[in-house]
Amino acid sequence: MNEKNDKKNKPVTSSDSDIFSISSEETFFNSIAEIESLRSVIPPHEETESKKLQQVLSITEKLMTTFSREGIFEIIISKSLEFTGAERGYLILVKNGSDLEVAYSLNMDKESPEDSVQELSSTVINKVLHEKEVIMIKDALNDQEFDGKRSIINLKLKSIMCVPMIKENKVLGIIYVEHRTIPGIFNSESGEVLKFFGNQCAVALENLDLIEENRQYAQNLEKQVEQRTSELMYEKAYTERIIENIGEILITVDSGMKIKKINRAMKDILNLDPEILTGKHISELYSTETSGSVLTALKSEKNSSNISCYIRNSSGNEIHFSATISHLIENDEITGSVIINKDMTEVERYEQEKLELKELESITKAAVTANDQINTPLGVIIGRSTLLSGLLPDDKNVQKNLTAIKEQAYRIKDTLNEMKKITKIKEKDYKLDGVKMIDLD
Repeated sequence: MNEKNDKKNKPVTSSDSDIFSISSEETFFNSIAEIESLRSVIPPHEETESKKLQQVLSITEKLMTTFSREGIFEIIISKSLEFTGAERGYLILVKNGSDLEVAYSLNMDKESPEDSVQELSSTVINKVLHEKEVIMIKDALNDQEFDGKRSIINLKLKSIMCVPMIKENKVLGIIYVEHRTIPGIFNSESGEVLKFFGNQCAVALENLDLIEENRQYAQNLEKQVEQRTSELMYEKAYTERIIENIGEILITVDSGMKIKKINRAMKDILNLDPEILTGKHISELYSTETSGSVLTALKSEKNSSNISCYIRNSSGNEIHFSATISHLIENDEITGSVIINKDMTEVERYEQEKLELKELESITKAAVTANDQINTPLGVIIGRSTLLSGLLPDDKNVQKNLTAIKEQAYRIKDTLNEMKKITKIKEKDYKLDGVKMIDLD
């Protein structure tokens, strides 16, 4: 048998120094099934060690199903006192590899935890932390190794046992038990049991850290979910406000073409209550002549635009709209559609105004042509008529004809003046035979 196996199988025995070192080799259970498997091979006889090992297995099951820190700490120390017969017990957690924290204490002599924690032997604790071995001291005051150690002398300790809780060669904590009146109360049997128990406690402590990490992760995730939910609710409300206040009638329909929602523009433009129309088939909204084209577009798998349609307002008048249809798709299936109805009244009014302006432009061009083609010769006619009136004999017929010519010329001129008012014609003096002429701006 090699040296490693000799160390593994060697029982804890007393020595003259009353200090016992137990191998720090780890034995862990990760499931209740593993515990049951080991329990079946432990002899059921009444030896104390076998009974305590059975108890450790039961306690390990309890550790694996307890998820509160205080609950696990209480189990570890109360059972350590029970297994060893100690009067005091402390659970010391190791933080960051070397920082120590007394996480839990239990005193059978009812001394306050604050006072008793002050009296822990730092010498023993540091030795266990450094060597990673179980330390038992039968009579601390008479032990040669600790002779002169102030923490031992001041505390007047009789029996001490300190057990490291090791997982993957890392000390996660220390079980510290003591008895201040009875020397030699701890023996190799209780040392083996507490060592075995300490290994299981290390797993429980590690699980606590994992549970805490998961709890923190869950809390952070919950905060992120709450924050994202709040953001989505704001975005939803913001989008709904935009949709509600958009100047075009927006209608959503389901796959059965029933109206699910209509925005406020329905009331503003047509003076129709959106709530009354909700739930009705979309064909009931549009006029009979144009509902067919809307239904055809809704049944199509493609989005459609510029669909000419009419909807009656509250007064029964048909209002012209241009509809754009977009489908809502989920898992490659159309689950509904959105219909945006643009009121064409303003568009048509604008088109009419454009037509009128075009006609006015034509009139203006005609006036410009009249100015260029009529006004100039008209001035010549009036000027020559006036000249002839002075040169020709004073004959009634001649003067009568000249007067008629001038009257008709002035009549044409008056017509041009009226056109001037319409087209903002400006008068200009071309100094043609002393006659003023008009021009279009």
